[in-house]
Amino acid sequence: MAVRAVGRLENPELIPLIPPLLFSDGETVRSEAVNALGQAVFRTDGDKVAEGDVIVRATLVVPVVE
Repeated sequence: MAVRAVGRLENPELIPLIPPLLFSDGETVRSEAVNALGQAVFRTDGDKVAEGDVIVRATLVVPVVE
């Protein structure tokens, strides 16, 4: 998954690429997006941002990626 690679770069400048993937129909894509955020923001896995995923998804208006 490309989003996994984005997270592994641990570059906060790439964070804007990740939120649209939180709305993916694919459970694996959403999970990897949360992990990528964790790596980019906290340089750790997605556990620290898993709860934030709910907040982000509730507040963002992002077009569906097909």
